[in-house]
Amino acid sequence: MILKETVSDIGERALIKMASSIYKEHNNSVDLTDDCAIIPIADEYILSSSDMISEKTHVPHGMTPWQIGWFTTAINLSDIAAKGGNPVGILLSVGMPPTYPVSSFLDLIKGASSCATRYNTSIIGGDTKENDHLVISGTALGRVHKDFFMSRKGVQSDDVIAVTGTLGKAAAGFHSLKNQKKSGEINALCEPNPRIIEGKKLAETGLVHSCMDLSDGLSSSLYQLAELNHVGFEIQKEKLPISKELLVISSQDPTVDELYLSLHYGGDYELLFTASEKDISLFKKKLDEINVPLTVIGKVISGKEAVFICDSNENNEILPNLGYEHFTNK
Repeated sequence: MILKETVSDIGERALIKMASSIYKEHNNSVDLTDDCAIIPIADEYILSSSDMISEKTHVPHGMTPWQIGWFTTAINLSDIAAKGGNPVGILLSVGMPPTYPVSSFLDLIKGASSCATRYNTSIIGGDTKENDHLVISGTALGRVHKDFFMSRKGVQSDDVIAVTGTLGKAAAGFHSLKNQKKSGEINALCEPNPRIIEGKKLAETGLVHSCMDLSDGLSSSLYQLAELNHVGFEIQKEKLPISKELLVISSQDPTVDELYLSLHYGGDYELLFTASEKDISLFKKKLDEINVPLTVIGKVISGKEAVFICDSNENNEILPNLGYEHFTNK
């Protein structure tokens, strides 16, 4: 049978499933469902994750080359963080037009190296090639003890679901960048901070049942966890930790819907995880040591793989899956 669909008809996640089925024909242990590929060595896993950005689709107007370098490095490190890993190096490959300024290339590399240094690792190699527009591919390498590895799989029926930090920072940053507002808000979008330390602190408790990063938005991430673990989730609207930056912007601009953006926009690179409710106080204590808030936003429910959102009046409705997905223009 000849497939007449284009990649925009089915989206990134369906493509990954199709690719995975082909890989499994040759190696049944291949699993593309997690944030990182894992390679078992002795009592550890070697972690590897790749992420690519394109100037045409990922870089908002006004983002500097230094920020592009930082951003590319940070989003790759975020996948290592979601597994509780310790980064050991980053490969960075850059495709660019022959007319790309050398000064911009050097600023990009400085931004990438600055981010790597911030998280106690370094750029250890890569490649450069000609391309008609700027494209950067990063590959982060890390390691984690097998006992501390946090998989996306493992949600338990009586778990609660929690998130680090706040939601909507990147959305606020995009709004500020578009409207040429102050850089502090813009940094949340262009210079995200992967939760490396937070991931290790959570992982070392050995009590996290499942974990992933919030790259594509809260709703999308919840649906990915729900499908993978054959569970549903009930999220409490009033418990969502919406960032103060987004709340300020929404109070000044009535066209900005802070709830919608905190649920669906993405780009915050926080950690979303499930665990037993009795262990939440320990997680909060661990993250209090580094002044990072932790918020329980809901619980696991049995039945169909759906996500519900409810308010204080117990009004329940399906939460749409509106997070970002490549190729679908969503």
